[in-house]
Formats: sequence, structure tokens, C-alpha cells
Amino acid sequence: MKNERFANFNRVNTKEELLVMLKKYRGILNDSMVSYLNSLIELEFSVVRDYINVRDRKILAELGIYKSVAIYNIYNRAINLFSDSDIPVKIIGNAEGDEGLKISLEIDEEKSIELFGFSYAERESRKFKIPNGYKTMQIGRIDIYQTLESEKLREKELNRIMDRLEKLYDEQNPYPFFDRVSGFKWEIEHQDEMWQYEKKVAELDCKKDLTDDEKREIEITNRVHDLILEDYGLRHESFEEFPVHNLSGFQSELQKTFVKKQPNLVITNNIKCI
Repeated sequence: MKNERFANFNRVNTKEELLVMLKKYRGILNDSMVSYLNSLIELEFSVVRDYINVRDRKILAELGIYKSVAIYNIYNRAINLFSDSDIPVKIIGNAEGDEGLKISLEIDEEKSIELFGFSYAERESRKFKIPNGYKTMQIGRIDIYQTLESEKLREKELNRIMDRLEKLYDEQNPYPFFDRVSGFKWEIEHQDEMWQYEKKVAELDCKKDLTDDEKREIEITNRVHDLILEDYGLRHESFEEFPVHNLSGFQSELQKTFVKKQPNLVITNNIKCI
């Protein structure tokens, strides 16, 4: 039944399949590019690392072999990285029918901590209405995570939310009395937004000491975060901040997203402060 369920499943190519594919490109690519792709297949280093210049990477990014090799490299180096660590993680990948990789730390039955994510699914083809039978050259998206403690940012976020609440308390229903449908809808949404902000104020205002789970989350995510950045040859400065919006479209001071783009690949650095 499992084989039938995943009959059209886009799994990661095997090493043997990639080596056969690479042979077909030996008359097309120069020796240095063939050697580079072979090293990626052998998992000698991460495809994210700047072992080749931007020009050569852009050329390779137009080839299907590069996409397949890059996916294989990202997928398997991540598994090896966590397998070599002493962190008890849960891994969801091809074996579970996922076109990518989700790695997390299970805290209890109700809570888990995201540590790494990689998706190579062909979602972009649907987004850009690419005809059936064709595939994009998009490699996919990598997500890494880090949790930090910052009392200063908590205070800043509390002040921001309090300012927003004051404005919400002063707002009047903009719809005239005869437009009851629109007015009622506005009231519901307005009350819900105030409730969300009041709930957040209560959470931040009573926040004193970190729980044991929070301390563990900070310790583990920072360890993993450093391991992945080292493997990728990246630093925090390698990323550019990308605005993250929370309640009512406001940017949260406690949630930061940073992005690093390479040809056909996006690496997202998700930072949470508690």
C-alpha cells in the first residue's frame, strides 16, 4: 500500500543514479565542473559553500543535473550532520512521503522544536503555471532556526503592543448604522484583534524566568544553528533581513527572518526571541 501511495512521489535521487546522470554531461561540462559535481555527490562539502564563483554557479543552475545533485547534497548532508550529533531528533523525509526534510526535537507529546527544514517540492511550477510535464530549476528552500533570550526585546515588544492597544481602544466603528452587516463584521474583527493583543500583553508582562524547556530550546537551537552555518560556510552577516508580520500586519520585535539567496535556492534564517 505504501508503494502505491507514493507511486508518483518525487524522491531524492540515489548516489548511483546521479553518477550515471553525471556521465552524460562529461562531454558538455568542463573538467572542473564535473569534478565539482562529483564532490557534491560524494558529500565532500555543502553545495551552499562558495567553492565555485557566481558565474559558474549560475551556469550550472540552468542544468537539471545540478538541481538533482544539489537536492541530494542538501538532503543527505543534513541527515549526516544530525546523525553525527548527540541530539535526539525526529526526522521526517522521503521515507514518510515528504518531498523534503523536517528535523525537530520532540519536547513532549504536544510540543516540538523545529531545527531544520528543506523543501524541494515543485510548488513553484504551480505558482507560475508551468505546463504539465515540465519542471522548474528551483532547488528549493532551506529553513534554519535559532531561539534567543532578550529581555530588552521583550520590553520593546510589550511597549509596541501597548501602543497598538491604546489605538484599538480609541477606534470607533467606521460603518454607518444602516450598514449593519459591515459594522457587525468590523466589531467582531476589532474585538478579536484586541483580545489577541491583550493576551500577548499578559504573556509578556508576566514573563520572568525561563522555563527548563525554554532553556533547552535556546541551547539546542544555538548548537544546531552554529553547526549548519559552519557547514554552509555562512555567517549571520551573510543574510539580509526580511520583514515578518504578526498580529494586524505589525512587524514583531520578537520574530526576525533573514534570507540568503543563491541561484534557484533560498536559505531562511528564522530567529525567535523569548
